[in-house]
Amino acid sequence: MSTEERVIEVVAQVFDLKSDELSPDQHFLDDLGATSIDVVNLVWRIEEAFALGELDEASLKAVHTIGDLIELVDARQGAVSEAVETVDVAIAADHAGLEMKADLVDWLRRRGQIVRDLGPADADSVDYPDFAARVARQVAAQRAQKGILVCGSGIGMSIAANKVDGVRAVVVVNPLQAELARQHNDANILCLGERLIGPDTARRCAAVFLDTPFDPGDDGRHRRRVRRIHELEASSD
Repeated sequence: MSTEERVIEVVAQVFDLKSDELSPDQHFLDDLGATSIDVVNLVWRIEEAFALGELDEASLKAVHTIGDLIELVDARQGAVSEAVETVDVAIAADHAGLEMKADLVDWLRRRGQIVRDLGPADADSVDYPDFAARVARQVAAQRAQKGILVCGSGIGMSIAANKVDGVRAVVVVNPLQAELARQHNDANILCLGERLIGPDTARRCAAVFLDTPFDPGDDGRHRRRVRRIHELEASSD
């Protein structure tokens, strides 16, 4: 999906319209009747969708049409791709996984990993798909080598993360599952459930997940099967 298509998709979601009803020349105020609340929500959704960080106010003042927004996202993506360091692990949680995430961040950093903590910062209730998307997009864009997501069960996070092309997110409850997910499936995001396992098990699962290389198989069978997963993604476009 191109930047233009994705921006239009997000605008359509925010304004409750169909994507085919929108075009780059449409003005947010004059054509779409945007309110200040609509604009704030749109900016937040764009920042999330493209993992851009916070857009500066001066740039936003120059955005009047969908086309202006597309140009801003293109420019910002270029700047981000040059400036953002590729990290070892991108990690996020929802409110139900906050405590385990904090423990894992500390443990990973003591272990010498470069970690990007993508939130949340407090225990207020949040929607897990938003935070799954943050990590999934970092991994898919190769801004993080691996990802870790934590919620109550790990299930919701894995479902949401796997909607992003190039992501193979797995829920595990023991180190053997983590090992096999890496060896056979080349999994790149580990999903954990704070209500299902304790911190020691979580750390062991994470250690195995991060340290186990993908094994393509003597006859290449695991590599072939991972490639078939990519083919399924392509066929759904």
